[in-house]
Amino acid sequence: MQALRPILGGKARKMVEDKNASFFEVKSNQPAKDIASKRPFWIHAASGEIEYARPVIRELKNKYPQTPIIVTFSSPSAKKILKTLIDVDAWGALPWDFQKNCEQFLETWKPRCLLIARTDVWPVMAEACHQKGIPSLLFSATFASNSSRLKGLSAEVTRWALSQLSEIFCVSTEDVRQLDRLGLQVPVHVHGDTRFDQVFHRLAHPKVIKNELRPSKASPVLVAGSTWPEDEKVLLPAFAQVKTRCKMVLAPHEINEGHMQPLEAELKALGLTYCKYSKASSWQSEDVLIIDEIGVLAELYTWGDFAFVGGSFKKQVHSVMEPLAAGLPVIVGPFHHNNREALLFKEKTLIGQFVVTEVTDITAMKVELTKLIEKMPQGFSDSLRQELSQHRHSSQYVVEWCEKHL
Repeated sequence: MQALRPILGGKARKMVEDKNASFFEVKSNQPAKDIASKRPFWIHAASGEIEYARPVIRELKNKYPQTPIIVTFSSPSAKKILKTLIDVDAWGALPWDFQKNCEQFLETWKPRCLLIARTDVWPVMAEACHQKGIPSLLFSATFASNSSRLKGLSAEVTRWALSQLSEIFCVSTEDVRQLDRLGLQVPVHVHGDTRFDQVFHRLAHPKVIKNELRPSKASPVLVAGSTWPEDEKVLLPAFAQVKTRCKMVLAPHEINEGHMQPLEAELKALGLTYCKYSKASSWQSEDVLIIDEIGVLAELYTWGDFAFVGGSFKKQVHSVMEPLAAGLPVIVGPFHHNNREALLFKEKTLIGQFVVTEVTDITAMKVELTKLIEKMPQGFSDSLRQELSQHRHSSQYVVEWCEKHL
């Protein structure tokens, strides 16, 4: 391990350490053998995919409160969320994908099934489950047409890995079409995206936030979520030109000093006044409210009239699902093709308003902001929330699958 330190970055090194140590945290001081004796549900979520697993965990625990749930991850980034999930009985690192490691894991935990969120199917583990008769399901699965997993040698590995599964639940018919290229014999169905369930659950059970900062309805509010410097170089100059008719909630993706200091300097250079969420007791005259705390963005979208989602001028847009579920039309930059919802709703209008709009530069950003300030149609938010509600309840299909196989 010491020899790897100069080569591996922080997350990669921690991942190796966790796997080598067979890291697992068991809640309530239960011995692992007690959990294993009850044949737990096993859910695997690589990293951020835990957001797709959360509503499934909740539904399973509601229906089967006496059956333990264990969760494995690939990236240590998932740890922060897993520590907070009260319905998870034990969680830890997925073992190395070698036959001995996989068999040892299955013998230790004796899971009654394996539920994999989104994409992270490891071939040897999938095969080990297949050989031991452990049912396995890949849910909320999505496969882009340009995915490297469906090309060349990777396609062969993907075909073998997915062929070991019992069933696959895809997000859309397009995903099924992409999988058809592999010629799988495994049953494949369209059952939607479980993260919609999580987003709506979050809206129905909001975190406590500083509502004393909530702006009045005197001016429309733009909520800019998960922004990077590349986004801010376009967003801030455009906003500066409409600031007298609009206010902005600005939630940077990174709130470390290396990002915040240049951000504040840029705001001052553009003549934009601001206050910080962590320190302010009210938000009155300032143009911008900077969110310098993490974990409250979903609630803050409910303060807005329209949104911009960051990452879309950098490399990959962050999820547009939360602002859409809050009823907001969304602006994105050119790098949004990684996000299915951004692509799906970019082609859709409600009451004459595009749900997702792409802009490519400062001028286009200003034009779109001006349109939203001046011509936001009445009833749009209600129509959008009603539209998105049709995508709910995917988690129930996963629970029904468990019932069918158990």
